[in-house]
Amino acid sequence: MDSVIEEGGQAALAVVLALAIAAAAVIGLHGAQERIVMGVRAQRAGEAAVEAAAQSVADLYAARRSAARDLVLDPRVVETARVAAEELAHENGYRGVEQVQLMCTGKRIEARLVLSGYAHHAGFSAAECSPP
Repeated sequence: MDSVIEEGGQAALAVVLALAIAAAAVIGLHGAQERIVMGVRAQRAGEAAVEAAAQSVADLYAARRSAARDLVLDPRVVETARVAAEELAHENGYRGVEQVQLMCTGKRIEARLVLSGYAHHAGFSAAECSPP
């Protein structure tokens, strides 16, 4: 009779151990899922923010095409782009747009920024940026 009780105790211990492992796995998967979802949200917020920054520059570029190179160096334009990016990031639940940069390179104007540790860039065609 003792061997039956011992086997029952060992089986119960094995079941408890298996349940503990399963619970740990479920908790781990839930945590991983949360991190993935937060990463995707941050990525989308950053993409929207950099698009807003680029659009704010495109609006100014439309009025001053010949000054494309000066436009990206103007601190007021950079600040306008940063504010546009920050507003859209905030609408998506994020704050802290960092390192807003505007560049006139090739035949494009590029906006670059960092949001929540992710780098983002967007741009538009600007033939005036091409070398003379």
